[in-house]
Amino acid sequence: MFASFVASMYNPAFQVGYIAIALATPFILFYYLKHYRDRVLKGSISFRRAFAFTAFTMAYASIILAGATLVYFYFLDNGTFISTLKESLAVPEVRKLFTDAGADMAEIDRQVAEISHARPIDIAISTFSNCILLSIPLSLVLALMGRVKVPSQPPPEGRG
Repeated sequence: MFASFVASMYNPAFQVGYIAIALATPFILFYYLKHYRDRVLKGSISFRRAFAFTAFTMAYASIILAGATLVYFYFLDNGTFISTLKESLAVPEVRKLFTDAGADMAEIDRQVAEISHARPIDIAISTFSNCILLSIPLSLVLALMGRVKVPSQPPPEGRG
């Protein structure tokens, strides 16, 4: 996912891949939740366990993504991200699109200037925080969809 984001700065066609992977993530996670439920837990999983499974999986993925972000901005970026962002916002058509959507271009320019002063660790922490905040509601929904309680076995009939 992160690689397609980085590649999209050089070739905008990679944005399609980035968006596709981002949209596919909940479906992939739900597939793994069902696999865990059906194959490991014999078809039964509580909401609490399903939530823990999805939340921990997304937390680990968030750590990996934050690590990749940190490595990229420390060692590989060399200002490419900010310069690409500034170049994109300098295009008159893009500025018109933002203005037509009701955005204040002076505010956007101010935010880009602030981002350009951010350290790689700041960007990585922001990435991690955003991922965690998005993963909590997504984990709740996936846990609700994935929970299945197998009816308990009736007690064996006694000999009488």
